[in-house]
Amino acid sequence: MLIFSTGVYLQSEECVINGKKQCRWVATGFEDESFMNGKEINPVEYSEKQEDLVKKFDKK
Repeated sequence: MLIFSTGVYLQSEECVINGKKQCRWVATGFEDESFMNGKEINPVEYSEKQEDLVKKFDKK
C-alpha cells in the first residue's frame, strides 16, 4: 500500500518494535519544499546514519 500525503509518499511496512509486530508508514519519497528549524532542507529517504537523512542547502 502506498499513499501520498501533502509533500511525502508513504508506504506501509511491517516491522517489529519492542518485540511486537506492527504496521507503520515509512516515507519513500518527498515532493515540494521541506524545512527544519525554519530553513529549507532536502530530506533523504534512507541512510546508514541519522544525521545523513537531511541535506542542508548551501547559502548562495
